[in-house]
Amino acid sequence: MTNNNQQFLIQHEEFNKNFIYPSINNINTQQVITLYENFKKILPHSQKYSKDLKVRRNLSDILDEFDVLFLDAFGVINIGDQLIPRIIETLNIARDRGIYIIILTNGATFCSEKKINQFYKLGLEFSYDEVISSRDATERFLSTHLKPSKIGVLGNKDEELNIKNSITIELSKDIEQFDEMDTFIFLGTSYWDSDFQDLLKDSLTSNPRPFFVSNPDIVAPHKDFFSIEPGYFTLKLINEGINLPLWFGKPFSTIFEMALEKVQFITGSSINMSRIGMVGDTLHTDILGANSIGIKSILMTKYGLLRNQNIASCIKKTGIIPDYLIEGP
Repeated sequence: MTNNNQQFLIQHEEFNKNFIYPSINNINTQQVITLYENFKKILPHSQKYSKDLKVRRNLSDILDEFDVLFLDAFGVINIGDQLIPRIIETLNIARDRGIYIIILTNGATFCSEKKINQFYKLGLEFSYDEVISSRDATERFLSTHLKPSKIGVLGNKDEELNIKNSITIELSKDIEQFDEMDTFIFLGTSYWDSDFQDLLKDSLTSNPRPFFVSNPDIVAPHKDFFSIEPGYFTLKLINEGINLPLWFGKPFSTIFEMALEKVQFITGSSINMSRIGMVGDTLHTDILGANSIGIKSILMTKYGLLRNQNIASCIKKTGIIPDYLIEGP
């Protein structure tokens, strides 16, 4: 079939052919970091040129430095179905000081309304204006930039995606159905398996065309394990020669631009970028994204991807330097 979306370039990139792709079984933090590093040239470039790093114990110790805080969800707000200790108290203090809070999550399986309900069940209240997901960024960008298309959707556990002037179809394990699609959107991995991986690879190999990945995360931290996320499977496809996708979550700019626009709309004025902080647990997504967009980056280390790691070694290995280093809320 013909490509209905020639405005999105079909690009390929070669990587280290000797790289051994890690198994999903018992994947660990250092393997995740190495995986991000192997594909680093497709990630945004940092605009942070200072190597200054301020070490503080908790987020509450640096609240006076900010007017706006963007916070990651997994590893900062919660670990699985458990809230991180003191997060409620710290968010209450921030709000009492007039700090505007927005949750920026790469999770795309559910819409933001359901994420708000999930937070509420954990004891946290957020308004619709305080949560932006990579799913939101996907819907908004493609509604504006995608020509009318037949879109194959992978990993959705919610209502239909709202992409203007396009048809979204939940894909089954049927190569003919895959091949009929103009493009694909990869949301989540709840029902992902090797069959879906092979179908997507085969379809894109026989007919390269644009595809879109909402969630660039390789893993998400839970109490005793890491769940495997779309970034892992997408990078594996790229490693096997598939054309590059367009990404929407952190560290890429679309979700940050959406958040900055919302801040300006809500506050009615522009905020000094040095007074906006991104709190996250992952160097290659939260911190690199903040550094590349020009806001302050705050790495929380105690509960997420980097728990029990030598943080100085991780920073040296990646060359991604946060503005602030904290343990918890």
